Amino acid sequence: MIDLLLRILAQLNSSVFVLIVILIVTIWLVFKLGKLIEQFSQHKTKIEKVDTLSDKLIELAVKVDLIYQNTNPNKTVAAQSPVSITPNGKEIAEKIHADQILQKYIVQLSGFVEATNPKTAYDVQTASMTIAKGKAMMGLLNADEINAIKAEAYARGLLVEDIMAIFGVLLRDHILQKKGWSVAEVDKQPA
Repeated sequence: MIDLLLRILAQLNSSVFVLIVILIVTIWLVFKLGKLIEQFSQHKTKIEKVDTLSDKLIELAVKVDLIYQNTNPNKTVAAQSPVSITPNGKEIAEKIHADQILQKYIVQLSGFVEATNPKTAYDVQTASMTIAKGKAMMGLLNADEINAIKAEAYARGLLVEDIMAIFGVLLRDHILQKKGWSVAEVDKQPA
């Protein structure tokens, strides 16, 4: 083996030298490429694990919300389908003038719901609740309205999101009435 290498080195001309260099560079590139592929496959596995964890967290958040809704003695909306405003919720709605606030922003809020392209009454309910509890509605309210909602939430030991759910139900009812659908259709899904 050593004799063979010595013979090759003794007769080393430029073409043999170039071929050896190309062979060494090729082996090095294949090695580096293999390491990169391995690294990316590990990243893919980690990303899949993070996605799974994210799904579990969302599922957990939904379950905690359901537990909260079903055990909260001061709840503003009943968690059964279709969602409805409780007597406590009606009292809060009157105190903060929820109907007047909703009418002030109904065009924008209806537009947000319609932008989700709801196909069923259930879709309208889901979109209405998401928009009312999210940043979309809070971004429309003025400081006095937000402060009144926060003060009422604080006085009753509720989350602001609980009071915003009242707006979600009122918004849903308005949009369903506008579309000519009844609230009872929330439970009916197309076949």
